[in-house]
Amino acid sequence: MSRSVVQRCCVCGHEARIESSKIISDKLKLLYCGCKDPTCGHTWVMNLEFSHTLSPSALKLPEELREKVKTVPPAQQQNLFA
Repeated sequence: MSRSVVQRCCVCGHEARIESSKIISDKLKLLYCGCKDPTCGHTWVMNLEFSHTLSPSALKLPEELREKVKTVPPAQQQNLFA
């Protein structure tokens, strides 16, 4: 099941839609939004920005270490990084 974030208009509180977007960098995207309530009609721009990493990507590990991790049982994989 997918989840999505519902944006709300800061003027009237109705749902909004993202009309378009513009990539500024690999960590910042501008979202052009519009209120779905035609009597309101408010439009605005939001920033969607990368903040910080919670768990680093395994793709950044050297290939030989990634291969070694695949051969170790899951319960012991954490010990490879201690």
